[in-house]
Amino acid sequence: MVPPDQAQLKELIVQAEDEEGWTERVPGAYIKMLWQNPDTGASFALFKVSKGAGIPRSHTHASNQFMYCLKGRYVYTASNLVLTPGTFYWNPKDHPHGPTLADEDSLLLEVYDGPHYYREPEYMKRSPQ
Repeated sequence: MVPPDQAQLKELIVQAEDEEGWTERVPGAYIKMLWQNPDTGASFALFKVSKGAGIPRSHTHASNQFMYCLKGRYVYTASNLVLTPGTFYWNPKDHPHGPTLADEDSLLLEVYDGPHYYREPEYMKRSPQ
């Protein structure tokens, strides 16, 4: 989310490599919010997943999800979809997907065109408010 002291800025720079700003969502999987629209919930984030970690169950999103793999090997185990560097993935709103597993340490750019969830899954660690 845009920090309150930067809300009036026309431009924003976030250093993706900084260790600050990462939030663990499930064990071994972290999100770093790069930008989020407070009115619509649309967002850009980095999603970092350690080898052997992933999302444990199938779930849906309240908006379209777009991912672009920057590094690693990230697998949707039920559908056998594999994201490797340079792979673009689109998951339509309300489409069940997952579980997932990182075969290698993975880094993905994740974009939503609206809110992530209707209600956050119970296995997910609570987002900081």
